[in-house]
Amino acid sequence: MIPNKSSQKRFFWLKLYHDFFNRDEIRIIESQPNGKDYIIFYLKLMLKSINDNGKLLFKDTIPYTPEMLASITNTSIDTVRVAIDAFAKLGLITMLDDGALFMQEVQKMVGSETADAERMRVKRAADKSQLKLTQKNKKQTQSEHCSKNVTLENKSIELKSKDNIPPYIPHSDNSNNKFGVIGIWLEHIADIGLSFTDDEILAISEFAKYKSESGQSITSQQIKLILQNLNAHKKTGYDICRMIRHSIASGYKGVMTPTKDFLINVNKPVVRTGKYPSSEYITPENQAQKYDLRNYLERCYMRDMVDPRTGTALTDSQKSLFNAHFLRCKSMSISITDYIYRNEVMTGICLLDQP
Repeated sequence: MIPNKSSQKRFFWLKLYHDFFNRDEIRIIESQPNGKDYIIFYLKLMLKSINDNGKLLFKDTIPYTPEMLASITNTSIDTVRVAIDAFAKLGLITMLDDGALFMQEVQKMVGSETADAERMRVKRAADKSQLKLTQKNKKQTQSEHCSKNVTLENKSIELKSKDNIPPYIPHSDNSNNKFGVIGIWLEHIADIGLSFTDDEILAISEFAKYKSESGQSITSQQIKLILQNLNAHKKTGYDICRMIRHSIASGYKGVMTPTKDFLINVNKPVVRTGKYPSSEYITPENQAQKYDLRNYLERCYMRDMVDPRTGTALTDSQKSLFNAHFLRCKSMSISITDYIYRNEVMTGICLLDQP
């Protein structure tokens, strides 16, 4: 007896896109305390709802309570309550009028097939694989005959035509082969004659591996352009290591266009007030320069006993004024370093001008 196709058992599965964990909503959830537990709970809910197109109902009639969800997913009740609230706020889950939970993402991510369809799919894949193997053996035999007629001169011309080869598609890295996917990038660095630090080489290798694992095709020409752009950004004063890793974390296809946030602060010119002769008495533009100014001021007052603005020795009246500031910081139970930072660096007014 031939079974009725409509009564055949159907198997369901959940399809996760490669950038699932790079989505803003998922990254927000994962960054929270116990965030990984929330993600696992979310995946369990989606798997539980795929047979009903994303709707969560017990026996198709009874809405799940937090206690029931905690029981069937082996999750603590506190995690369930916090996670559901977070999912609802981020639009990952909806509470229907009948009290049921609806996982709207499921309809876009579910796949299914019957047992017969699975057998046919496996058979077609096996037949296709056998056909490819036969064609490969045939081509290999023909190639062996033709190779006898290829001269050494033609082989040399072929080797020189690297730029005319089809797009290079990265493959999984082999730790036993130094000329794997990462080696391709390193070879291009040497060919172009670029110079990168060890940290920059490490970041570039991470990007090469990222491109390989994501299955994104890339040509030799594109690799060269990426490396040349990185070298140019580096010379302009950008932190290319941070740029590369930010691009990987964000799931970009290429390396991001640099922004001012990725400028290396130590290479930024020091802005002087122009009011005083001391080159170290600056108007700080960033946190690093604020700390530099604080350290300079402390050295002038506590060790060198000089006016930080001019570098000249403190007068008796200036010494008395600074001693008064010193006593005040002691009465406030803070260090002189912190006092200088609060009252001179942050105000922009020299302590010697403050009563």
